[in-house]
Amino acid sequence: LGESGWIAAHPRLARYLEQSDDAMRFELAARVARLLDHYLTYRPGWLVAWSAGRAVTELPPGCREDEAWQAEPWRRASRAAGVHGEHPASAFFAAIDASGPGAFPALARSVHVFCLPALPPLYRDILQRLAEHVEVRLYVLNPCREYWFEIVEPRRLSWLIGQQRELYHETGNRLLAAWGRQTQAHIDLLFEGEAAAEVEDGLFVPAEGERLLARIQNAVLDLVELEPGSAVLAEDDRSIEVHVCHSLTRELEVLHDRLLGLFAQQDSPRPQEVLVVTPDLEKAAPLIEAVFGTAPAGRRIPFRITGRGRTRVNPVARVLDLALSLAAGRLPVSGLFELLRQPPVAQRFGLDAADLARVHTWLDAAGVRWGLDAEHRSRLGLPAFARYSLSEGLHRLFLAHAWGEGESEPFAGRIGAGHPEGSGALALGRLWRFAETLKTLQAACRRKHDPDGWRAVLLDTLESLVPATAEWADDLREVRVAVGELHADQVAAEVATPLSLEVVQGALAARLDDPARGGVPSGVVTFSALSSLRSLPFRVVCAIGLDDGAFPGSDRADEFDLMAQRPARGDRQRRDDERNLFLDLVLSARGWLHLSYAGRSVRDNSEKPPSVLVDELLDYVARACA
Repeated sequence: LGESGWIAAHPRLARYLEQSDDAMRFELAARVARLLDHYLTYRPGWLVAWSAGRAVTELPPGCREDEAWQAEPWRRASRAAGVHGEHPASAFFAAIDASGPGAFPALARSVHVFCLPALPPLYRDILQRLAEHVEVRLYVLNPCREYWFEIVEPRRLSWLIGQQRELYHETGNRLLAAWGRQTQAHIDLLFEGEAAAEVEDGLFVPAEGERLLARIQNAVLDLVELEPGSAVLAEDDRSIEVHVCHSLTRELEVLHDRLLGLFAQQDSPRPQEVLVVTPDLEKAAPLIEAVFGTAPAGRRIPFRITGRGRTRVNPVARVLDLALSLAAGRLPVSGLFELLRQPPVAQRFGLDAADLARVHTWLDAAGVRWGLDAEHRSRLGLPAFARYSLSEGLHRLFLAHAWGEGESEPFAGRIGAGHPEGSGALALGRLWRFAETLKTLQAACRRKHDPDGWRAVLLDTLESLVPATAEWADDLREVRVAVGELHADQVAAEVATPLSLEVVQGALAARLDDPARGGVPSGVVTFSALSSLRSLPFRVVCAIGLDDGAFPGSDRADEFDLMAQRPARGDRQRRDDERNLFLDLVLSARGWLHLSYAGRSVRDNSEKPPSVLVDELLDYVARACA
């Protein structure tokens, strides 16, 4: 995407990149890489055609321009990988075809695959061919023990009747029909073709009791509909609760009280049997700490937030991310102090809590607002004046220190500020060393570097801001490994063009915050993102922040996504995935399901709608209990 001659040959792409900078080109490159990865998995035939220099015949005419510029990156990538002219999986299939029984003695005797939410057709084919030589067992979660692969929503069935295409279709359970399409396609695909999977064993355990949650789960299991008025709620039936609050903070306060009530009752759940999920974990994390982390000892609930990005939970990664962000921007005093107060940085410069309080007071008294100095502001395209910069503030602090006690008089156009004195003034020297470190970092980051240059800059930044002590050794090692992997990727990609800070910082943050890490059960009340612990059973499942537009998300496919223009059976659709995720949550709750959303405005108390999935569940429950 940096070759002007190639870009000019594709007008649609050229128009998009006409006013682009390095960060925009990197972002587009990342999106194209994700698309090629999807094509590799879901459209292998397309890539074979592109490698042979042919167009994909099944694409509509309006996609030809996008196809033309997307095919070339694949051709280059396949040539670099040594698989030009064929799909990378072709070598595996060829080896299987050419081999006989016992041809792969190094393979394990059996392969066990657990609980995949979806299995692309290509992966299914690979497992089927592998099964010719080893035993392959798939453990698949099926929400229904009846044959449910022809059920559709009532509205869809009405449309099919109008088209005279309703043969073999039925409604079954409307929640399963509306929310389970991804699992439906996933399981149906396993039994398709000549080498279909064989069901060796199936275990379906109905939910116990007659509470509302159990009845809904059993209705899904048995593919039946709860008839209107068939569910009579007992007075103590609180198995499903939906709370309408004014804010996410209030949702967490309500949740805290609800969990305390559950822990106090007979046959109470234990903290490790509670899962709390939310669509936006990064937004909720500081509020979780504020509500659950500051409760009095008598109301304290043990908890852990799991699955966050490493730039949020690894102190060294956070230091590096903050430092690079400061170097790229205007260096506001709030960001400067935020970096300085990070435990590794404060320890590196010998500043304790009292010193940090003094520094904060001094910076405010000296009028430091933003910028390193006049030269820094000039490079940002702004007037080159030093007033309110860090350099000017340090001059005023040193002048006050040199003047001693009493009110200082103007000297060389400046007046002292802050009055650092005594042993406390040692912190002033440490603040100056920190400012010099930032100046060196900013000078290094404003230039573009090749991969070797950026590795040196990043490692030097870590050395200058993080002490090499045992306390930070593990965190420091993790970040250094990420820097090394990023450098290895750049070398493998034969990156020759010097890269800007925005590109390198984005790539490093993406590696450190890899969402594939996910969450893990923690042994206490576990907070995680919605998709991290799907399908794992917990006695109490809580979902907070289920606002309209937050879940399901409003993300759309890229306008140049060719799969979206020509969808096929077995494709993983975000809309279906999130609906299926909600079904998994409802079925994972073994005792209690707690849902909440911000349904009232904090400004005027006006009503705000919940997630459409909460609405659908409430409609279903209201009909059953009417």
